[in-house]
Amino acid sequence: MSTGPGRDEGAKRSRTATRRRLLETAAGVFAERGIEGASVGELCAAAGFSRGAFYSNFGSKTDLALAMYEDHVEQLVSRLGEQLERWLTAGASAEEVVVRILEGLSDHTSDTTWHTVRLELLLTARRSPAVREVLVGHRDALVDAVVDALTRVARRQRLRFTVEVADLARMLLATYDGALNARLADGPEGAAQHDVAPAIWLAFTRPEEADGTPPAGHR
Repeated sequence: MSTGPGRDEGAKRSRTATRRRLLETAAGVFAERGIEGASVGELCAAAGFSRGAFYSNFGSKTDLALAMYEDHVEQLVSRLGEQLERWLTAGASAEEVVVRILEGLSDHTSDTTWHTVRLELLLTARRSPAVREVLVGHRDALVDAVVDALTRVARRQRLRFTVEVADLARMLLATYDGALNARLADGPEGAAQHDVAPAIWLAFTRPEEADGTPPAGHR
């Protein structure tokens, strides 16, 4: 039997791969069954592992859901940073770029899996201050990412904000939350009917003054 650093490193890689697989497959189970309704057995079956693999990585289903969502938020923010410059140089209007920003950070997919998981976590947060604290941190990270992205859009398009950019970011995220809720309730058509993000952007931005007045919130 081999021992030593090589075996330890192999075990570490195996555990990392197991954790990653659980993170990648749990969203569908939680969206379908709920955090409380899903069983550890169902989560393990989706990943192709035994119950032992679950408990060697997570203490509870809520721990898995929070780790999964944290990983998802980090990926969304990273992806936005990589894609934004390409959107800005592709000739799209500011309103189109803003919609793409929100779609990316809201993960506006046709099956709304991730939004359903987030709603499950919000319900859990109502009963758990610890979960609430984690979700607030994730929400702050998304707002910060949108603030940075909106500021870059405004500078590129020579626009200024008529409200604090952080307030505009929260309004836009709330608008897309509503669109996702409509998609859950009404299907894709409902989401399209509630997509008012471009109108909100136009309502709270103006052409930059000739003296170069900077965007609100960044003076």
